[in-house]
Amino acid sequence: MSGLAATSPWTQPMTPEKPRSAKRLIDWIWTVRDEVPVPEGLGADEALARVSPAFAADGYSVQPLGEGLAYANPSPAAQDTLATFEKGALRVEDTATGRVVRYRLTSRFMLFCFLLPFVFIGFGQLTLAVGAYQKAQAEAKEKAAGAKKDDKKDEPVLTLHPIDKFLGAPAPEKPKDGEGGSRKRKPSAMAAYVFSGIFAFLYLVGRFLEPWLVRRMFRRRLAGES
Repeated sequence: MSGLAATSPWTQPMTPEKPRSAKRLIDWIWTVRDEVPVPEGLGADEALARVSPAFAADGYSVQPLGEGLAYANPSPAAQDTLATFEKGALRVEDTATGRVVRYRLTSRFMLFCFLLPFVFIGFGQLTLAVGAYQKAQAEAKEKAAGAKKDDKKDEPVLTLHPIDKFLGAPAPEKPKDGEGGSRKRKPSAMAAYVFSGIFAFLYLVGRFLEPWLVRRMFRRRLAGES
């Protein structure tokens, strides 16, 4: 637990910074900052005692921080409300409007889901670029083949030897243009765009639904509900 305290950034005050730093303009992608009002008449110690059981499950490393705590859980259970947020901290603080539990949570899942759509879009664009290059190469080869065909217009017509004719052999056929060539599918980025949309949807769910569920959980615990 001492290692958590030494390496955790959660020992810093969680009071909102003004003006917002450049880092905070970026880390909102994977970080959730929020606060929940403490019911009137509830002390800081009692408020912390009510929310602490949320971090009592197996896998949690918890470090007390004055009137708060920091936690880490690299592999939370799927049914855990905090499963999306593998690291975080909370603190009971007094504000002008009353006492609140202020918390900050981070999620690698949200970071990955935010980045992966751009990765798949890049793959899709690369697929189209390669397809365009291959098409240009094929057209250049066709033009070269057409030029060679023009040079062979005066070639003699293929005919059978009289003996072959007498034996009933079929006349030689002129090879058809493109005969033996394989049909190639047109490159498509559809699959990459579909995966991009899936991860973008997962990010939106994680960014808006999961924080709402965590906030609801804290409110219920502070109200004494199970």
